[in-house]
Amino acid sequence: MDDIKSTLNRLLQAGGPESSKLVGVMRHGFQVSGHNLLIPEGTSCELTTRQNICPLPDCPAWFAGFINHRGHAVPVYDLECFLCEGDTRPPSGRDFRILLLDPHPGTAGFIIHALPSVLSDLLPDELVETDGLPPLLAPFISSVWKQNEHRWYEIDHQALLGHLKAQFQPLKR
Repeated sequence: MDDIKSTLNRLLQAGGPESSKLVGVMRHGFQVSGHNLLIPEGTSCELTTRQNICPLPDCPAWFAGFINHRGHAVPVYDLECFLCEGDTRPPSGRDFRILLLDPHPGTAGFIIHALPSVLSDLLPDELVETDGLPPLLAPFISSVWKQNEHRWYEIDHQALLGHLKAQFQPLKR
């Protein structure tokens, strides 16, 4: 396991004390189904290597299951599967990592298939349009940023997780 922020700090210090002054505010982003998602500033994040996920029967396909992370059960979600609105899980042979967000006890993981990006010098995109995003994801975008002509959608992961968790609540009649 590797803490993204500690790795970044180590890399910045490798070039000497002056190198960190040349870099703007660092942010982290990841891709899901070709969409660039930006982690909110100040969010605790950690990357784990592929590990065993314990699935639960009769759960939606986008809920991958739980992992044991430092002795705690952490839920893991497959956003790619959620966005496809499919009832089948993707092939298990694909290489993946788990991006863990927030400290315990609120830690949750998202399956990602590529390493996260380290971003700096992001500029706010004044056109907060989510036209290119899947309708299921658009309500959870809090702002839009640009870097090198690429749009990064800042995701309110806590609101998204709240929405996903609500899917498990029994209907009240």
